[in-house]
Amino acid sequence: MNTKLQHDLIFEAFAKRVLGRLQLPAEVVQTLKPATRVREVPRKTTLLSHGDKWSKLYYIHSGILRMFYIDLEGRDFNKAFFGDGSCIWPVAPMDRNNGILFNIAVIPKTTLLECDFEALHTLLKQHGKWAQFALPFAEKLVETKFQREHDFLLLSAAERYENLLKTYPTFIDQIPDYHLASFLGITNVSLSRLKKDQNF
Repeated sequence: MNTKLQHDLIFEAFAKRVLGRLQLPAEVVQTLKPATRVREVPRKTTLLSHGDKWSKLYYIHSGILRMFYIDLEGRDFNKAFFGDGSCIWPVAPMDRNNGILFNIAVIPKTTLLECDFEALHTLLKQHGKWAQFALPFAEKLVETKFQREHDFLLLSAAERYENLLKTYPTFIDQIPDYHLASFLGITNVSLSRLKKDQNF
């Protein structure tokens, strides 16, 4: 597939899936296209590191992104995974202005549509659609944070693993066990034992 055709198709998918609910005229949506580009990102590539300012929206056409922290000893702690059709952007203003407190990387080879965040923000504000766009993302972020805190405080590792399978059913088998173990707050050995004991 040639580069222009790929860009056209992925932009249309992004426009329909992410911007479609805003009911913007098609000609308005098309004005955003020059602010986007498609990237084929090799596996394990880091997109953003702790301290970087986050200035792009990422729409995942195919592949998986992970958000993670790195502790003082250099160990990764995964906080979230995102698969095909997902869209992430700097919801918190501090991530745009002061730099992120985490890292973002791809797991397998991933195809992304990148959109300049400032261009998106300006367009949606001009057409009175910013709050309609941003609020669902902010609500989901808060909901996910509270659910994760609840799970770590009140659920067993086995229950957290069951929830993980329900949350990421379409791509869980593409994520290495060491990333899953990190997300669950257990060791690789514990995850292997858990899967064996419960016949996962």
